[in-house]
Amino acid sequence: MPDVLISLLTGLLGLGTGIFVVLSLIEKPVWRLMWAPDSTQVGDDEARKVHAILKRVIHLLPPTMMTTMGTATLLVIVLLVKAGFSATAIAVATLFFVQLGLIVARLFKDIRNVDTVPSDGDLVAVRNGLGALTLLHHRGLFMTLSTLVAVLVLQALA
Repeated sequence: MPDVLISLLTGLLGLGTGIFVVLSLIEKPVWRLMWAPDSTQVGDDEARKVHAILKRVIHLLPPTMMTTMGTATLLVIVLLVKAGFSATAIAVATLFFVQLGLIVARLFKDIRNVDTVPSDGDLVAVRNGLGALTLLHHRGLFMTLSTLVAVLVLQALA
């Protein structure tokens, strides 16, 4: 594997992982909403506060992550070609593309369900949108981190 390709892919996946870690930490007070949007263990004020924070970055982060993951997609395709479609390269690509597809399938809906709802608006809509977007961010964290580990293993095997 060309070192530059692996370095670029590792850097992009590391950047994506870092962004998702930061989002996860911002959302930590409302993690329970991922599975139970009506959880009484998350206060309404806390939900509205985290919702407002996400609304402030919602127009900055999605384009940044789309650029990052779009470039990573191209690099994974190059990796496949350069590796001669080896079984390990196909495994890495499958891991990445399946997870990315599942995320993209919900991405715009989950973003819209936070972006279009005022943080001081309907509490059910705030909690539902926040829970869904928080879950999506955790899926993104798992995608970038698991693919990063797979790429590093692929490099170690080369």
